[in-house]
Amino acid sequence: MVGGAAFIVLELCLLTVHPYCFSCGPEFFQRVCTLLSVRPREEAERLASLLRLSGFTLLLSGELPRTTCLSVGRVLQLCGSNVDLILKPRKMSVKGAFALFRRKTQLHSLKLSNDMALLLGGWVRRWGVGRQVTVEELSLSPQTAQPSRRVLLKVVSSLASLLRYWAVRQLDLTEVCVPALGLTPLLLHDGPLKIKLSEKNVQQLLSLLHELQDQDLTWSFLSKFRGDLTSFSLNWELLHLLLQHPSAQTLTVNMRKNLFLQENVTRLLPYLDRIVFKRPCPSFVLAAIREIYKARASPIIPSLLRSLDHVINLTCREMSPMDCDALLYTLAHSDGVKLNLLWTSIPAWKTQSILLNLDKVSQLSVDRNLLLRLVHGCAASDAQQGAAESLLRTVQHRLDLSCSSCVELPEEDQRDTLLRLTAGDCRAVSSILRRSRRDTQLILQDCEVQDSGADLLFPVLHKVKLRASKAVLLQLVSLVPVNSERDRVGRAVSLCKALEAELDLSHCTLDQRACAALALMLDSCEELTELDLSHCQLTDQLLLTLSAQLHKVQVLDLSHNNITDASTDLLLQLVSANTVQLFGNNIVNRTSFEKDKKFEIW
Repeated sequence: MVGGAAFIVLELCLLTVHPYCFSCGPEFFQRVCTLLSVRPREEAERLASLLRLSGFTLLLSGELPRTTCLSVGRVLQLCGSNVDLILKPRKMSVKGAFALFRRKTQLHSLKLSNDMALLLGGWVRRWGVGRQVTVEELSLSPQTAQPSRRVLLKVVSSLASLLRYWAVRQLDLTEVCVPALGLTPLLLHDGPLKIKLSEKNVQQLLSLLHELQDQDLTWSFLSKFRGDLTSFSLNWELLHLLLQHPSAQTLTVNMRKNLFLQENVTRLLPYLDRIVFKRPCPSFVLAAIREIYKARASPIIPSLLRSLDHVINLTCREMSPMDCDALLYTLAHSDGVKLNLLWTSIPAWKTQSILLNLDKVSQLSVDRNLLLRLVHGCAASDAQQGAAESLLRTVQHRLDLSCSSCVELPEEDQRDTLLRLTAGDCRAVSSILRRSRRDTQLILQDCEVQDSGADLLFPVLHKVKLRASKAVLLQLVSLVPVNSERDRVGRAVSLCKALEAELDLSHCTLDQRACAALALMLDSCEELTELDLSHCQLTDQLLLTLSAQLHKVQVLDLSHNNITDASTDLLLQLVSANTVQLFGNNIVNRTSFEKDKKFEIW
C-alpha cells in the first residue's frame, strides 16, 4: 500500500509539473526510492523520468539501506551517462555498494566522501568487481575537518584501487590537499587518465619530481596532465628536466606565470618542438626571432611558429632595422602566419620589404597609421599589384582608418583621434581598391577628408562597403552634383551602393546647399531605401527642397526637426514610403497623420 500511494503522488507530479519548471532538492529522489521497491521496468522508467526532471543530479546521504541502493541502481542503468552522483552517506554497507553498482553503470560525475572512497576501494579490492562502472569524472568532497596524513594516504590508495577496476577518464582532487609523495600511486596508474590537482599540490609535486628525477614518475606526470602546465609557476631547472624527458609529450606553459622564460630564449631554442607558449609577450617573440636570425637557424622557425600558435605578436614595439630583418627572415621561412603589428614603429624604408613578404601572412593586424603607410607603398607603382592583393587579403578586405584600436594607445596619445586624409592618401586608397578583385570594407569613421581627396574616392565606391563619419557622408553627398549628368548619376548610384541603400545624416545640420545636393542624389538613383534626417534642424522650406524625391524612400525619419503644419499636405503625398517618423516636430494638427498607419507621431 505504501508503494502504491507513493506512486500515485509520483504520477501526479509527473503529469502536472512542466518539465522546465520542476524543482526539487537532490535528496528528493532518494526519499522516493526509499518508499518504493523498483522491480518492474515500467516503475524504473518512471523514476528515471523524475531524475531527468531534477537535472540528473542525485545526492545519496544519511542512512542508505540496501533496498534504496537497489532501487537507485536499477534507475541509473536507464539514464545513460547523464547523472551527477554525490555519494556521501553516513551509513552504507558493502552489500549496499554491490546493489548500487551491480549492473552496468555510466555516470557523468561521481563525488565521494572519504569514507565512501575507503568503502568502495576495499570492496573492489576484496571482490574484484565493478568493471562495469564508467565515470567521466571522479572527485572527492571537501571535508569539514582536515583529515590526517594517514587517512589521506589510505583514501588515495582506495582511489588507486577503484582506478584499476573502473573506467575513469578524469580524477579531480582540486578540493583536497594530498601529500605529494602520496600521489605517486595515482600517477603510476596505467590507464588513460587525466588528473586535476590544486595549484599547491602541483607545486609540491613538481618539487618532488625535481628532487627525485625519476624518469618513470616524470613520464607519468606528463601523461596524466597531458603536458598542460599553464596554471603553474616553474623555474628553468625544472622546465629543463621536463623538456629533456625522452617522451614525446608537448608542454604548454603560461608566459605570464613564468617570466624567467624571456631570459632563457637562447637555451629554449633547441626545445621549441616540445613546448607551446600561452600568452607570449611581444618582447619574448622579438627576442626569439632575433636570436634565430643571428644564428641563421631557419630550420627552427616552423617549431617556433607552432609554439606561438602561428602568431607573431610584435605590438607596441619600436623595431630597429635589425629587428625588421629578423622579422623578414622569419616570414621568408614561414607560411600562413598571423602577424600583429598594432602600434609598432617600423623604419619607413622597411615598409616595402614587409609588403613583399605579405604572401607568407594569413592575417595582418595593424593600426591605421601603419596601414596608411602600407597602402601608399602598394600604390607607389604598378609593379605592386601583387602586394596590393596580399595587403587586402591579410586585412580581410577591410581598410579600417578609424580609431577603433585607440584604446591601446597611452592616454596622452588619445586626445586627437581625427585622422586627416589628404588628396594623396585618397589617391593611394583609390589606387589599391581599383586593383581589388572583390568588394572591400572601407571605414572612414574618425576621419577628415579633403574635398579634392573625397572626389578621388567616387570611382571606386561601387567596389566598397562604406562606413564613414557623418561629416564625411555629408561631404560625399555634397560632391554628387557635377556638370555632367552621366557622372552625377554614376556618383549617386555608387554612393548608394557603398552605403547598402541606407543613409544616416542624423544630427547633421543641413542647409539649403546640402538639401539641394541630397535632392539631386535622390533624383539620380532609385537605390536608397532608408534615410535618417532626424535632428537635422530641417524647416518647412528645406523640406520643400527635398519633397519631390522623398517618395522614393521606404523608411524615412524626420523626427526632432522644425517641421510645422505648413508641410502637412506635402508629407501626405509621400505615398510610397512604408514608414515616416515625425516625432518631436512643431506639428499641432495631427489628425491627418493619425489616420494613416505609415506615419509615426505623438
